[in-house]
Amino acid sequence: MAHRFQLPFKALAALAALALSLPALALAAAPQPPVMQLGDDVKPLAYALDVTVVPDKPGITGRVDIDVDLAKPLSFFWINGSDLEIRQATLTSGRAKFVAKAIRGGKDFIGLQFGKTIPAGPARLSIAYAARFSLNETRGAFKQKERGEWYAYTQFEAVDARRAFPSFDEPRWKTPWTLTMNVRREHVAVTNNPVESEKDIEGGMKQVRFKTTPPLPTYLVAFAAGPFDVVDGGTAGINKTPLRYIVPKGRASQTRYAKETTPKLVELLEEYFGRPYPYAKLDSVAIPITIAFGAMENPGMITYQSGLLTATPERENDRFKQYYTSIGAHEIAHQWFGDLVTMKWWDDVWLNESFATWMARKVVGQYRPEWDVVSFRQRERNEAMGIDRLSSTRQIRQPVRTRDDLGNAFDRITYDKGGAILTMFEQHVGQEKFRDGVRAYLNKHAWGNASAEDFFAAIGQSDPVVAQGFASFVLQPGLPVIDFMIDCSRQSAAIVLRQSRFEPLAPAGKPAQRWTLPVCMRVEGDASGKPVCTMMREQQERIELAAGASCPAWVLPNPGGVGYYLSRLEPRAAAALPASQFNEQEATTFINDQALLASSGALPWQQLLASIKPFTADARPAVVGAAAHVVGELNPALFDTGRDQALGGWVREHFGARATQLGWLAQPGDSDAVKRLRGVVVPLVAEIASDAQLKSQARSLALAWLGGERGALGAMTRYVLQTAAYDGDAALFDAMSAALAKSDEITVRSEIFEALGHLRDPVQRQRAFELALSPQLDARESSRIFEGASEEAQNAVALLGFMQQHFDALQRRMPEESVARVPRWHTKLCSAQDRKSLLALYGNRRPAPPGFERNLAQTAETVDICLLARAASARH
Repeated sequence: MAHRFQLPFKALAALAALALSLPALALAAAPQPPVMQLGDDVKPLAYALDVTVVPDKPGITGRVDIDVDLAKPLSFFWINGSDLEIRQATLTSGRAKFVAKAIRGGKDFIGLQFGKTIPAGPARLSIAYAARFSLNETRGAFKQKERGEWYAYTQFEAVDARRAFPSFDEPRWKTPWTLTMNVRREHVAVTNNPVESEKDIEGGMKQVRFKTTPPLPTYLVAFAAGPFDVVDGGTAGINKTPLRYIVPKGRASQTRYAKETTPKLVELLEEYFGRPYPYAKLDSVAIPITIAFGAMENPGMITYQSGLLTATPERENDRFKQYYTSIGAHEIAHQWFGDLVTMKWWDDVWLNESFATWMARKVVGQYRPEWDVVSFRQRERNEAMGIDRLSSTRQIRQPVRTRDDLGNAFDRITYDKGGAILTMFEQHVGQEKFRDGVRAYLNKHAWGNASAEDFFAAIGQSDPVVAQGFASFVLQPGLPVIDFMIDCSRQSAAIVLRQSRFEPLAPAGKPAQRWTLPVCMRVEGDASGKPVCTMMREQQERIELAAGASCPAWVLPNPGGVGYYLSRLEPRAAAALPASQFNEQEATTFINDQALLASSGALPWQQLLASIKPFTADARPAVVGAAAHVVGELNPALFDTGRDQALGGWVREHFGARATQLGWLAQPGDSDAVKRLRGVVVPLVAEIASDAQLKSQARSLALAWLGGERGALGAMTRYVLQTAAYDGDAALFDAMSAALAKSDEITVRSEIFEALGHLRDPVQRQRAFELALSPQLDARESSRIFEGASEEAQNAVALLGFMQQHFDALQRRMPEESVARVPRWHTKLCSAQDRKSLLALYGNRRPAPPGFERNLAQTAETVDICLLARAASARH
């Protein structure tokens, strides 16, 4: 268990007084600091960073020497620094040394004032400083305690390197770094590059000097120190790159699967990119708790939340394996795409993350073809569309001019919409041509920076329209909807396409939007069997069918389901479209698109059930799973008589037999698709159809697991615990609390915390909410109770009520980045009064953490759309 650690009051007071009273830190008036970017007067060329890192101390001390080039003579300039104690700052130009006075410039900047004007040209800036470890957040330099030992880590993306050392903290400046770490002799020190030398120094310490890195921006520098276990992972790839796994003491044996899998991921990525892994080593470092990130692609030193990298034997199940493989592929892909070639500024962070998301699916599909990668891709597409239908959504390439802009940059639009767009255009261009474009982009910009336009040009080298298509999706917000209409009114049959933005709450008179996008369809009666495709550019286009073709009865839109758009058919054409015509991916796409229409008020739930009914008896598990999932996601507020009462019989009729056949536990020989189906259908029937046998089995299995029998459930653990929690009583709550007290495994605790949030009995739910605020628990962990409750429409009103009473207390204990996401906990609300209460609670928070206001706006709009869907269903 990671306990909260507090410095003694006297130590805190002394540190604060020192930071405020240093003579070098002037409080006099200074030029206005920049808003975000530093400008071009001073350019960094190389860094030498020497830091002392002792995890059980209050912070780090260090010295940074920065070779710079001054574009013009000057006596003052800004650098980045946040909450740093500047002890001394000098600049050497030629043989002259200039002493600087350090001036605070808001949260992010330090001004350096020199007594004389320094000539233009090369110089060296030297700064001695101290930085505090964060105990609650996981950004900048921070430390955590596990099993009685302290460990120090860093996380610098996006703008938190400035918390650990003074620097020019912008991605466009890539320079070599030479790092030296002074650590305890018994500790392991690790950073981006291999060790060059090591020697003992006084005070029981050692000095570890690392080889100079290739050019890196500040946000990709990383280091860690502590009593780690180091696991040799052998070598991988063209250059026989050494691999290691660096984990908290006692967890070496839990790296088995990562050690087995990582070499193959490296090799598959090298094959795709057509060039070796770019760095001298690849370390994988486990962090007990992470906030707002699961892993980070630091070159040569990828960090992972420990539950993604390590697993005890009973937790090394299919779910863990697929998550590690996917996230590992994502982070290793970044070593080329994001690290070797880096964006110039944060408005193009989408390019890094979209590409890595897309690439991970490709690599996982090659590594484990038996895994249901299509379902992952479909889920990402659906989640992006759910955000993209909002009027408050943002464009993929969102200008970053403020901290708040940056707080919104790492979301489903950046990762999932961007990945879906890449999938769509790869399909249009062709896999080989697309790959050749990626390789050309990397080869041209290796070790430097590039922009979205550079990528568009590389991919569109064989077809300039592709660049226009990319730009139309990246530079404007929103989700296209394509209406497919059969027109046989002329001599030749045709399909008429009309595009518009799908925006349930669009204001009247809003200007129409238009995309350049590849649109495909299959048409009844076409003997070729090939899709009919066009690059659609206009608001409406007419696609003539082959001469002499008869009037088709149906058209199947978006074959393969790779297009990032909603498809809408006329009622007659939709009724004529037989389910037998859909392949697996087309069926799941159709089901998910219908669900989005229903949740947006464009289709009553009754019609949704009618449209997916043919798929509930499908022989393909992924198709049945998609149908079951959308039923389970229907908000109870849409039903006048209550969801379970209205749907119970329908669910039992269409999924009951399958749920009984599957049962809770995996069977030998189950395919990946069957295992996934079990996790959807069995909980659905237990909950909505109120299957007494399945609920009883879930409770028994949950109690056994909580009692320590953890081998049987495997990937079904979260579904069993949550199902048991729906009808959970005091005995189940007590068993969960007892299991928490006994376990120091973060992944086990996470499962329990989340399940506690699914308790629906008012008394037990209140106990769970109060437990989340217990001073004996780390709020970074226990807040997962609220996250679990946020998934429960039945708990939505109670969660809002609890936050009205306790949000301020919770906010004081949570990291800023976690607080920014709190409004997302309320997307299951669905009444006008609750919306009013939501805005009253959160609407006037000043100052709000970066991203908070957009999250609140999107939550409020989601509630509005639920009200729209509720009205549509009531009219049916």
